[in-house]
Amino acid sequence: DAFTDEAIKFIEQEKKRPFFLFLSYNAVHSPLQGADAYMKKFAHIKDIQRRIFAAMLANMDDSVGAILKKLQSKNIEENTLIFFLSDNGGPTRELTSSNAPLREGKGTVYEGGIRVPFLMQWKGTLPKGQVYQNPVISLDLFATSTALARAQVKRSLDGVNLIPFLTGQNKGTPHQTLYWRLGNKTALRHKNWKLLRNPSRGQKPQWELYHLAEDISEEKDLAATHTAKADELLAEWEKLNAKMIDPIWK
Repeated sequence: DAFTDEAIKFIEQEKKRPFFLFLSYNAVHSPLQGADAYMKKFAHIKDIQRRIFAAMLANMDDSVGAILKKLQSKNIEENTLIFFLSDNGGPTRELTSSNAPLREGKGTVYEGGIRVPFLMQWKGTLPKGQVYQNPVISLDLFATSTALARAQVKRSLDGVNLIPFLTGQNKGTPHQTLYWRLGNKTALRHKNWKLLRNPSRGQKPQWELYHLAEDISEEKDLAATHTAKADELLAEWEKLNAKMIDPIWK
């Protein structure tokens, strides 16, 4: 609530000139604590952990709504590009979230850990109600924003400007290949194929291969039966990984 109040004050102060507002809520996150009014609203949920989670989520949802209403009241909604996304998948081990049908969750490079809600709104520019099917990544926020601001970018970016793709001006795909690395856990997606390494503690790292169009839950490891495809993606992973420093923590 405090973050929302500050954001609304900021919009009021800056409404007559271009502004950038970055709002990173600490909900929904541990420590799990729901405000009384929202706990009462979800009293019908018997599981107390789920009830607290729902209360925190609804509170955040109302807060986002209050910010959107502020933009509307100042007649700047159609001149404001809004991004909304999560930083990672839900932490299923805390009994608070489900990423089904995706596998695993926060702290992994399975789809449950890295595939997250990602919404954009720019009334009058982006078509409403559209579900964009091609993969995008949070790196695209910076690339999109700098392109719209006509900023001078001194080096090439891994992200891309999404606006031409969302308006239909560009019929191509923003990314053929995406790369992640989280300590010794890492993944590469190329089109609908995904190569990953997600060892548990004390487990030897081992490459796994999945075809996401046919197996979104990553249940059928194809690394042993599609060795040529695994080798192809591994070569691409090594090329991208060579541009990175070694992990400084594991």
